[in-house]
Amino acid sequence: MGQAGQDGFPVETGLKITDLYRNFRNVLDVVSRGLWVAVKIAKGNCVYFTTKKILEYAEYDDAVPVVLTLVRHILMQLKEKNYLWVDESRSVRKYVVCSDSPLWRLIKQSGGPEDVFKFLEEVVE
Repeated sequence: MGQAGQDGFPVETGLKITDLYRNFRNVLDVVSRGLWVAVKIAKGNCVYFTTKKILEYAEYDDAVPVVLTLVRHILMQLKEKNYLWVDESRSVRKYVVCSDSPLWRLIKQSGGPEDVFKFLEEVVE
């Protein structure tokens, strides 16, 4: 990893979306930032998002298929461990985190995305 960002979160400087997938920790960084933003700005008891929206929350506007697949892999592992659920009732798969989830509580009580990153490192394989 590169230097610590302003919030102490490990970031690689100058990282492009096309370089993101070369190190799985980079993808964990992005997912943790995206999840943190999604839950922090939530106005209700649940937040719905897609893999692409997680990238957008983490300030990556481009979506490369391999990165979307890695984000999906992380989110599906969280689903398998009951930290979020998946709404597949429509043509687009949406992931859902609600206030009764331990993930929601972790994010709401965290000081920043670095806490989510540590959590993902422990939970995701």
